[in-house]
Amino acid sequence: MGTKGRRDWQRRESLASALVQVGVVAVLLAGVVAFFVHRGTVRKQTAEHLRAARAAALRGNPADLAKAMTELEAVLQLDASARDAQALAADIQTVLWLEHRQPGADAKARAHLARAVELESQSGERYGAHALHLLAAGQAAEAEQYLAGLEARGANNARLTLARALVLQARGDLPGARQAFARAAEAAWRDPRFTTAYGEALLDEGQYPQAVEAFGKALSVNPAHLLARLSAALAHTYQGRKVDEARQVHASVEAHGAELTPVLRARAGALKAELALARGAPDEALAAADEALKASADEHYALFARARALAVKHDPRTRAAFEAAVARRRNAPLLYLDGARALQAAGDTGGALALLDAYEATFGPVQVTTADGKQSRLLEEDGRYWLARGGVLEAASRQDEALAAYDKAMAARGVELAHAQYAKGALLLARKDYEGARPLLAAVAPDSGAGTLAEAYSAMGDLLFDQGEHAAACQHYYFGLARARAQGTPREALAERVEDIRKRLESAGQARMAKAWKAESAPLLEEP
Repeated sequence: MGTKGRRDWQRRESLASALVQVGVVAVLLAGVVAFFVHRGTVRKQTAEHLRAARAAALRGNPADLAKAMTELEAVLQLDASARDAQALAADIQTVLWLEHRQPGADAKARAHLARAVELESQSGERYGAHALHLLAAGQAAEAEQYLAGLEARGANNARLTLARALVLQARGDLPGARQAFARAAEAAWRDPRFTTAYGEALLDEGQYPQAVEAFGKALSVNPAHLLARLSAALAHTYQGRKVDEARQVHASVEAHGAELTPVLRARAGALKAELALARGAPDEALAAADEALKASADEHYALFARARALAVKHDPRTRAAFEAAVARRRNAPLLYLDGARALQAAGDTGGALALLDAYEATFGPVQVTTADGKQSRLLEEDGRYWLARGGVLEAASRQDEALAAYDKAMAARGVELAHAQYAKGALLLARKDYEGARPLLAAVAPDSGAGTLAEAYSAMGDLLFDQGEHAAACQHYYFGLARARAQGTPREALAERVEDIRKRLESAGQARMAKAWKAESAPLLEEP
């Protein structure tokens, strides 16, 4: 009896214990399932927010970047250790800091980068941002060493290439920088940030058509990209083209109001100043440039516009204004070369040459790699510089020195070769050295009409006219006027030139040719 009761008790205990164990296991399983479901949900939400952040950042405007940061903040609320989110946040805040000068963005960029490094993020955003922070701190050599270390380990992405371009630009290797900017833009063609950076590098060099093309590519991805729109309009205005369209761009961007960052407000102000200069209003240009500089004192295009406005006014502060622009952006040839031309036009030859001397001091020590892999001094390959120097010297009646400068421009055999040949040929023509001028001008103003320089055809026409070859001269004049018309020369200026040539023919006893010239050139004066 006692034994039987004990077995019943054991049986009952075993059943109760089993039920308890089953219950415990069920609770544990439910917890594990809940944990994995929750983690899966968090991962899904994190991925969705991160994807939305990248999509917003890709559009590139300040409002888009703000939207991207909102998505990233949602990620970090879900998972504070989301390392790729921290890296992307560092990248976005770095853009707002260095490219837009947004107040407070620098501290946020540093904080997110530090967290991304702590979490050992391996994303391109982390490494690209780190390189840009070094460069912003004036540590160009350290940035270059950092990038070299990453490249040695096989790292290769658009952000690192962009950082490499900026490092090369900082040390004055502009050809190398151009190539790196181009590679970054090609690799990240869906992101207008990279193509816009390439366009701005070209604009800094005064390569307006190429800059316009780069900005156009950025705008093909996002037609509403504000910085690309403003910069493209500025490039057009520098060329004296599409001015009405540039005014529309300015008004459209200004309508964004509070959305504009300091750099966008300053760039809009610089464009406004250049538009005022284009319509001959230097006082308005000066006021617009000063207002732009209140938004961002670092805006070198505004400093440049201010100096150009002072030059038009023949203000004694002009030289100092150009020097201030150069000091703000030492590796932008546009500021030196066009600044020197403006100073020369304002009658300050000394100031113009001083600005060119500063250019030589900045870029003279720079070594670049040539197409055949050899090292060469940048200035030996810099036809633009020698062409600008020759122009200033020629205007100052220092003709022998100008000819020497033009020779160096031709020796560089760069994109300015045709302009250098024309410049030297025109100077020799002015000196009545027809034998020396003719082969130079013939090279850029061929009889076939295949040349592109309107001024070269005009000069060749003058040479032929002076030597009594009137029919050939008229043919060259026609080619020159056709090129000038295609380049947007006003109809009134073309008509004045046509009439001047007609009168010269009559004075030379070529009445029948003068009549034929008037008839043949008439289509050039018709409305397109």
